[in-house]
Amino acid sequence: LGLTRARLAILVFALLAIMLALQGVALAAQPAQLTSGYLGKDARPFDPSDPLWDRAPAFEVPLIPQSAVSPVLLQVSISSVTVRSIHNDKEIFFLLEWKDDTRDVETTRLDSFRDAAAIQFAVSEGLPNICMGAPTQKTNLWHWKGDWQEDIDKGFQELVQTYPNFWKDYYPFVVGEPPYQYPRDFSAGPARAYSPGWVVGNPLSQPERLSPIEDLSAMGFGTTTHKQIQPVAGKGVWSNGHWRVVFSRAMLVNDVDAAKFVAGTTFPTAFAVWNGSNQEVGARKQLSTFISVEVQSSTTGAGSVIDIIRTNEVLTYVFSLAFVLVIAVVGLAVTGFRIFKRPDSI
Repeated sequence: LGLTRARLAILVFALLAIMLALQGVALAAQPAQLTSGYLGKDARPFDPSDPLWDRAPAFEVPLIPQSAVSPVLLQVSISSVTVRSIHNDKEIFFLLEWKDDTRDVETTRLDSFRDAAAIQFAVSEGLPNICMGAPTQKTNLWHWKGDWQEDIDKGFQELVQTYPNFWKDYYPFVVGEPPYQYPRDFSAGPARAYSPGWVVGNPLSQPERLSPIEDLSAMGFGTTTHKQIQPVAGKGVWSNGHWRVVFSRAMLVNDVDAAKFVAGTTFPTAFAVWNGSNQEVGARKQLSTFISVEVQSSTTGAGSVIDIIRTNEVLTYVFSLAFVLVIAVVGLAVTGFRIFKRPDSI
């Protein structure tokens, strides 16, 4: 009863801080990590439009321009990417969504670049360098490419699609008649000599793709390497100025260069996005810092991720309301409850 108004205010704020700390609630703060939720053994959302994605909590990841190595990006063209994740105890899925007003899926012109996105996982112990790790820090990269997606959706996109009036009227050993169709008419042995990248197995020159995602390994700048094992599947769809891209893979694979996903564990993950119409290619991109991804245990129960998120939302609402009420009480205490007093004089 003998407390001064200032001490009363300090006491109230201290009690509020203790109450929030005990509840583990930070007002207006984003969760510290993304949860890859277990939604049952039959959950396999390979398509970006699968309704299962509505049950996965969204995590907005801020992006910054890559300015450490050339070619740098001076200013971001895509400020954030929204990430969701689901697993079924055997496979893990990631959905990346970002705003992009232009659909860039062509690379047959000298000045055209594709839209793309990538996920980086740590393979070695500890937190790796954000740019593909370091000599002692192995990383695993999943790189979705818009032009590879177009090859899968519409057939291999070559010069004829870009310049329909340009074609050569004769190739020895090539089957069919001009204008020739690639790769169909060039599949015979001697005809493949016109495509040396295809013949020697260059992964970037293959006209027939099974996945729009390249599985890569890296241990620092300039070390990104195509892996012989390519188990990552995916699909990207552009609609109404937004890309939605699914990445999926078995949680455990027999590959020392691959990320491992074990239920009940947490691992660091980073993201990158390229905007082709902004001349973004190679190192010129926007990327995130590392965030923590928790693989939810299947014993927690299917669908519990959404329950947890909803519970947190209710708690945040309740404590936000309590915070407002406390501020109001403190304000009245500090001002001496003048709004309820009759003025001494007019």
